[in-house]
Amino acid sequence: MKRFVLTAIVTVAALAVNAQVYIGGGVRFWDNNDDNRTTISLTPEVGYRVSKRFAFGAALGYEYSKDNGVRTDSYHAAPYLRHFIYSRNRLDLFWEATLEFCYSDPSNGASAYCLGIGAKPGISYAISNHLTISAFVGFFGYRHCERGFKHPRYEPGLGVSLVNDLAFSFHYYF
Repeated sequence: MKRFVLTAIVTVAALAVNAQVYIGGGVRFWDNNDDNRTTISLTPEVGYRVSKRFAFGAALGYEYSKDNGVRTDSYHAAPYLRHFIYSRNRLDLFWEATLEFCYSDPSNGASAYCLGIGAKPGISYAISNHLTISAFVGFFGYRHCERGFKHPRYEPGLGVSLVNDLAFSFHYYF
C-alpha cells in the first residue's frame, strides 16, 4: 500500500512539473442592420496542459442576440480533451474531443437545450512563451437538440460541418 501511494505521489508530481495552466477565450460581436440582428458573445476558457501531447479544459459561454425584436440569452459549456498531433517550433496541430451543452432562452417562446459530442481540428501558434493564438475549423459529431431549439451554431443531427464553424481564441499560459 505504501508503494502504491508513493508511486501515485511521484506520478502526480512528475505530471505537475511539466503541466501549464492557461486561460483565454473568445469574443464575438456582430451587427446586421439589414436583417435587424445583433449578436454579442463571450466565451472564457481555462485549461491545463498535462504534457507536450495532452491538455484538458473547459469553455463556458454567454451569448446575447436580438433578431427582429426577439431577445435570446444562450449559455453553453464545453469540457474538452485536446491531443496535440504535430508540433514544430511554435506551431501545434491538434484535435479536440468535446462534450457540448447549450441552453437557449428566447423572449418569445419556451427555453430549450442541446447536447453534443464530437471532435474539432485546430491549429495554434505561440506568439511568445506565454501567449498563443488558436484557430478551430469545423465540428465532427452528433448533437441532440430539444424540439424548438434554434441556434445557428448548434444544429441537431450527425455529421460534419465546415461551414460557419471557424473560431479564433487567445490563450495565456502561466
